[in-house]
Amino acid sequence: MLSPLIHDRRGVSEVVASLLMILIVSVAGTALYSYSMNTFSSSWSSFHLQTKVKEERAQERFSVIAVWSDDVSLLNLTILNHGKIQLAIDAVYVNGTKIAIDEGRGTVVGTKGKVQVKFTLTGLMQGEIYEIIAVSERGSRDVVYWKA
Repeated sequence: MLSPLIHDRRGVSEVVASLLMILIVSVAGTALYSYSMNTFSSSWSSFHLQTKVKEERAQERFSVIAVWSDDVSLLNLTILNHGKIQLAIDAVYVNGTKIAIDEGRGTVVGTKGKVQVKFTLTGLMQGEIYEIIAVSERGSRDVVYWKA
């Protein structure tokens, strides 16, 4: 009676196969869980960072309050920060062309503060109207039209 139980191995192979299947499914599930947690975590961090940048941009307000020329090609902008946070001017565009800033780029201005931005504009023609766009490091901008 004992001898047929010892020689019949079909029951053992089914148990081993079931255990292997459970092991494979568990490893695959753990790997999928780990991957999805990494992906969701990084996308949440990216979303949080983008939201913070948009929030800061909404609090940033500035205006170009004066434009004047020292001589034939040197222009000065006076920019007033009337927002709730500090800002720094990153770029100036004249008629859609980015201009190299000689002085004032990256200078941090507190709330209610002013900054002067100086740049050289070659080919300045008297009587012409120029579109001047000041852009902050966060991407906010102010447009002013100036007659030379």
